[in-house]
Amino acid sequence: MATSCLPAYLVADHLRHAGHTDSTKGPCWRPGYRVTQASPRTVRLWHDGPDEQQHLDQYARVLRRKGYYVTVEKPRGKRPAVKVTRP
Repeated sequence: MATSCLPAYLVADHLRHAGHTDSTKGPCWRPGYRVTQASPRTVRLWHDGPDEQQHLDQYARVLRRKGYYVTVEKPRGKRPAVKVTRP
């Protein structure tokens, strides 16, 4: 089974349409998600601001409902992130 590219902007669009805030958009910083392209098939996202884990869990739920594979990563010594791939 061939896998296809997963662009970071698509993940960001799903989160934005679900009512979440992008911390990188706008004239000044604000709490919200930050999405990066980790590889052609993988996107990672973080929450910038308070209640980090709570927001990551919310993002994961939104993306799972959209049919993505979502893994909440908690690497030792680093901030938690959400890894998103396509089925």
